[in-house]
Amino acid sequence: MEQRRMEALRILVGQVIREQRREALPARREPQERRGVVRLADFLIEEAIACGASDIHLEPHEDCLRLRYRRDGMLEEIGRLPLSLVPPLLSRFKVMAGMDIAQQQRPQDGHIHYRHGVDLRVSSLPTARGEVLVLRLLLDRQEGLELAHLGFSDAHLQLVQKLIHRPSGLVVLCGPVNSGKTSTLYAALGELNAIERNLVTLEDPIERLLPGINQVELHEKAGLTFLSGLKAILRQDVTGILLGEIRDEETAAMAVRIALTGHLLMTTLHTEDTVSAIYRFLEMGVPAYLLAATLSGVVAQRLVRRICPGCRVWREVPCGSKEAALLQEAWHPGARLAEGQGCAACGGTGYQGRTVLSEVLLIDETLREGILQQWPRAKLKQRAIAQGMTSLWQDGCEKAMAGVTSLSEVRRVLYGDGGFVS
Repeated sequence: MEQRRMEALRILVGQVIREQRREALPARREPQERRGVVRLADFLIEEAIACGASDIHLEPHEDCLRLRYRRDGMLEEIGRLPLSLVPPLLSRFKVMAGMDIAQQQRPQDGHIHYRHGVDLRVSSLPTARGEVLVLRLLLDRQEGLELAHLGFSDAHLQLVQKLIHRPSGLVVLCGPVNSGKTSTLYAALGELNAIERNLVTLEDPIERLLPGINQVELHEKAGLTFLSGLKAILRQDVTGILLGEIRDEETAAMAVRIALTGHLLMTTLHTEDTVSAIYRFLEMGVPAYLLAATLSGVVAQRLVRRICPGCRVWREVPCGSKEAALLQEAWHPGARLAEGQGCAACGGTGYQGRTVLSEVLLIDETLREGILQQWPRAKLKQRAIAQGMTSLWQDGCEKAMAGVTSLSEVRRVLYGDGGFVS
């Protein structure tokens, strides 16, 4: 955070502390809308929006309240606030989110409708040192919600578009949390959205409202679960269905059977790569013959940071270097890689924004036969690669060679800071 912002934060924190000291004097209390804690909460949200953060973390520790923002997928500490601010600041956010401020012993979820077209999803979690509050910023922006703007390579973009434009079948997006799966699904819905189609989503929770799409949010206490919602959607003359996530065996079986009836069903699954998704369905009890008949394709993805264009520099990769070994067959004499040196535009990180790494598996007749016969995982993956599938690592190497991201960033996201490529 810039020095000016740090000074503004210090002034607001001081105002809240002074008000706490005067709290015993009712006649001296400020009107609620002018109180320092209200201004401090708004300031934290405004600064998160201004610096492009996706999450705000408020974490009580032994001697302070740690404030962190997640920017471009990386958590960074913004400041440490006095512990005395924990009750008023967390209560302010909980009031804004419609949560119970008296309940501090169980997790809660809430939602803030903020100005500037920004919504925030709020989650509280009791810990040994107090409640941790995480606010996820949901910006009401349409840019970036097109498949062509997400960062897919031209070849992978064509494959993804081919998958979603099929009239029926099961399309699965897989990857860990915060890998951009929901954004890709929303972009796919936006491309399919037309007056002659009835597209319905079933989500927990709805992350962004899409014009022209019928979006349904789960409410388990009222009996609206993934399973009951899917059954109800089938009676709605639906063309395409977005199922937020497959979490259990019943939902997996229902999703496959819906795809078998001639509907397009897009969903997400937490697996490492495309081939692993197939075996996850089989492990969940989905019969191999049903999966082989309905699965159209699987897309695995991750998000990596983009090199800042303002401070990007190129350097040649010499033969025999570590980078050349990592690039494997992608290396050639004269090959170059880029890196960001750090500048004011990127806050000294060398990165600005994120893009997608992808692996796209289209299920053809050979792979259907492999699913039906339940080939070993290694054999199925080998056959998929032989038929042209590009792995996440290969896609990352191509983007690094193009100067979109760095090889170290690709390695960090796919294998961890100390990981190795097989």
